[in-house]
Formats: sequence, structure tokens, C-alpha cells
Amino acid sequence: MPQLASHIDSVPPSGIRRIFEMALALDDVVMLAVGEPDVDVAPEILRAGSDAWLADETDYGPNGGLPALREALVRKLARDNGVVVDTEQVWVTCGGMQALYLAMSLTLGPGDEVLIPDPGYSTFAMNAAMISAVSVPYPLRRDNAFLPDFDELTRLITPRTRMIIINSPSNPLGSVFPEETLRALVEFARQHDLWIVSDEVYEAFSYDSPHVSVASLDADDRVFSVFSLSKTYALTGARVGYLVTPPGLSTIMRTAQEAMISCVNTPAQLAALVAVEGDQQHVRTAGLHYRQNLDAATALLRERGIEYLQPSGAFYLWVNVGYATGGDVAGWAERFLLEKRVAVAPGSAFGRGGEGWIRICVAAGLDDLLEGIRRLPEPARRQPDAQTPEPGGISVRLARPDEHDEIARQRLEAYRLDFTIGDDYAVQILDVPRHAAIGEVWVAVDDATGRILGSVTTPRPGELLTPLGRPGEFDFRLLAVDPASRGRRVGSILTDFVIDLARERGAERVVMNSGTEMTTAHGLYERRGFSRMPDRENPPGIEPSRAYGLELQERRATTD
Repeated sequence: MPQLASHIDSVPPSGIRRIFEMALALDDVVMLAVGEPDVDVAPEILRAGSDAWLADETDYGPNGGLPALREALVRKLARDNGVVVDTEQVWVTCGGMQALYLAMSLTLGPGDEVLIPDPGYSTFAMNAAMISAVSVPYPLRRDNAFLPDFDELTRLITPRTRMIIINSPSNPLGSVFPEETLRALVEFARQHDLWIVSDEVYEAFSYDSPHVSVASLDADDRVFSVFSLSKTYALTGARVGYLVTPPGLSTIMRTAQEAMISCVNTPAQLAALVAVEGDQQHVRTAGLHYRQNLDAATALLRERGIEYLQPSGAFYLWVNVGYATGGDVAGWAERFLLEKRVAVAPGSAFGRGGEGWIRICVAAGLDDLLEGIRRLPEPARRQPDAQTPEPGGISVRLARPDEHDEIARQRLEAYRLDFTIGDDYAVQILDVPRHAAIGEVWVAVDDATGRILGSVTTPRPGELLTPLGRPGEFDFRLLAVDPASRGRRVGSILTDFVIDLARERGAERVVMNSGTEMTTAHGLYERRGFSRMPDRENPPGIEPSRAYGLELQERRATTD
């Protein structure tokens, strides 16, 4: 019989789908492997699709999509993304998947190279292989806060490099690239004359800072932007997405659409029109639900001593289970499914950089999510030697000068686990002598071993830590816990110490004016009764403001 095309064998299978399909054949599985929103579709969206079917709105539509939908998307892009385009740049597709494939097939030929994030969405590499292009992973490493290394990117450039793919918010990492990183990537693409494909499927779920569309930073028409209604409106099966192209491609786009799909089905487009034009409260409610699930899930992971990347977007958790996988996380995920009846996506499905990690979808019922995490194996905790006494309690004392280097190291490692550190802030984290000169640096220590477990900077008696302090306030900064000490409640102990110290010194309010996105710590503050202070500014050069305040009179009233 005839042979299939030679390049087809090079298309990698989806490790996510393998787990998903195995799970479908089993009973009582906790499904955390695929990005399927668990929220209901808004009734008005369902009604629009249903009415279209009942009215027999089933004729062919234009290649680019229904004019009313394309016009609505033009307005949405200007309003929400800062991207000004005309309708001939917006093309309705069969989900974000077809938009991605369309952009890559228009710009890449056999042997052309495309830079793809590693870890990154598995379809990036699959699409490249389908069109005989070559995917070249650019690593997003844990020790670089899962941000691209531009020196490494430059080394990957060859005469065949034609494109770079950017995915923010990231699937699978849940990370969001800061605007300055996106600007640097656009400039990198300009310098090397590359196309950019910007995958923004999770644009609606960016928790700690506004989503930034790459095309809004583009000055020379090199960006293809991929969007989808699947995650935003929980319409995964409706298969509606859209591709935003540079100007001047309308003729070739009509031809490409006709060759691939002709057009997206009309009832789905009419439902999409209502979704885009309607009240977005259900989207905000979904985002709050995912954020609450993330907070509960990360709290349980910390309690169990399991490392994870603190997400700032999407609805995934990137969890390190390398202690249990023996260097084969894909095989481990299959055994975990068969033995524990929990489906998770193996990190290796997202590239070599994912080995030892898993992706957990938190867009699930909270009970299922927490039960799935409870079934994860717990990392071995170091057992004390027989001659060594059991560890005692934890004490808080002022730091000594000879401890400054260790405090700086711990702070950098702790903050790297929770969010992206900008250069200015990294310098401040490391400058412990300056903290000790303008305030007090306190350390939590293990009573049995004397080992430093964490630290916090507070003002000296009668002084302010920063110029932003206000009368009656006790402001503190840089509360950090040694990652090796997580699970020992060090953050709670230091926070309670700060509150007690503030009360002892007669403060009316305690303020953490953080220059970070330290979501883990913010959850801790909120559990102590702190509340957000959106009007609080940060010192120059520190970003973004995440101030939390606690009125001590209110705390007395609730604790007496």
C-alpha cells in the first residue's frame, strides 16, 4: 500500500491526551490532566447557540467569520488589549488550535526553525513537525524564574530561524511574562527579523497584573496573535478562536481558510458574538473561582512540603514531583493514574525542561482538586540521627552581621519560587547590610540546630522603614522563608512576631508594602486579617505595589 508522508513520523504524540484517554477508560478518576473549565457557560451564550440551531442558521458563512463577530472582536481588541486593527486582520478559526496552525503554516516552510518555549504547550512542537519545520526549544529554567535567557536565545539563532512563539499567561507554567520581558522579546525578534506568534489563550486569567498583548508593543507588523473563547467562556467544545494578523494579508488568509475549513459553524459564531459583546461578570466570577482554587491547592502543597511554581495566570499548577518519578515522569504519571486514580499531565509532555514536574489543572471542583493533591506522594523528610535530639521550637532574634550572606541567599531563593524578580528588586533582596542599617533584620532560627529558617526586615523603634510610611504605622518588608524550611510554619511565626512587635511599640496599623507578586505571602497576610491597600505606592524602582494593611484595633476586637 502507499506510504504516508515521511515527515508524519516526526510529529510527537500528545502526552496529555494519552493520560486523558487512559483516564476515560477507568472509573472514579480525579481528572486534573486537561484544561477543561468546570464553570457553567453563561445562559445567554447557550441560548444564542441554541436559537441559531433551531432557526436553521446553518448556511455557509464568510471565510473570515460573521461580520458582526469580527467587528465585535475588533472593538474588544482595542478596549481590552490595546491592539487597534481592522476587520480584515481578524479571522475566526476553529479554536485557538487552528489559529496557531494557520499562523505557523503561513510563515514557516520545510526546514525553517521556530523557537518554542520549554516547558511549553505541546502543540507548538506538533504543529512545526506537521509542516516539516523544526522546533528549537528555548529553556525557561527554574533558576531564572522561568523567564527566557536572552543570551541563550541568541545562541539558538541560525540562518534558518524564522519565528519565535511567546505564551503568556503560560500553559503549563501559569506564569505571566512582565511587560519589560515582552518588550525585550519583541526587540529580540526585530533584531533577528523573526515573526512572532503570541499565544494569549489565557488572557482573561491574569491575577496579579494586567495582561499585556504582545501586538500592543509591536511597531513593525511582525506579530500574529492567537486567541480563543474556549477558556475565557468555558466553550472548549464549541471550537471558536481567532487569529489577529499583520495588515495586508486578507487575500492569502481567505485562500488559507478556504483550503483548511471554509468557515467556522454559524451557530457557534452567533454564541461567540453574545459572549464577546455581553456582560463579562461570569468571566470575572470564573477567574475568582480559579484563584480561590489556586490558593487552597498551594496551601495544601506547602503543608505537605511539595514544591510548586506560584502561578500568576491561567489555571494550572506546575508541581515538582521529581523526588518520586525516577527520571521518568511520563511513566510515573501513568502508574499514578492506574494506582491512585488521579490524572495529571506529565511535565515531559511540555518539553525536556518539564521532566520531574507535573501540570495540575485547578479548573476543577475544589474537593476533587484537594483530594488529587492529597494522593500525591510526599517527599521524604530528613530524619534526625539517633544521636541528635529532636528539633525544638523556632525562635526569632535580630540577625548578626556574619549571617547577612546566608540571609541574602535564602531571600533570593525564596522569592524566585513565588514570582518573577526584576533586576532592581533582586539587588534590594541581596543588600542585607543596607536593610540592617535602615531598619532591623530579624531571623527565625531552629532552636535545636541554630539554622536560619527565614527572615524579615522591620523599622527600628520610633523610625520608618521607607519614606512612604505614615504616622502610627509599622511597615515591614522582605519576609522570606528558606525553601528548605517550608512546612514548618516559619512564615506564620514571623508574621505573628511582626504583629506582636508592632503592638508592643504602640503602632495603630501594620503594613506590608511589598514590591513583589509574592502571592504565597499575600495569602498568609489575608489569613491574618490583612486587607489590600490599593492606594499605597511603592518606593521608586520597585514594582508592582501589593500593599497589605492590618488595623490593630480591629485585630484586638476579633481576637479578644
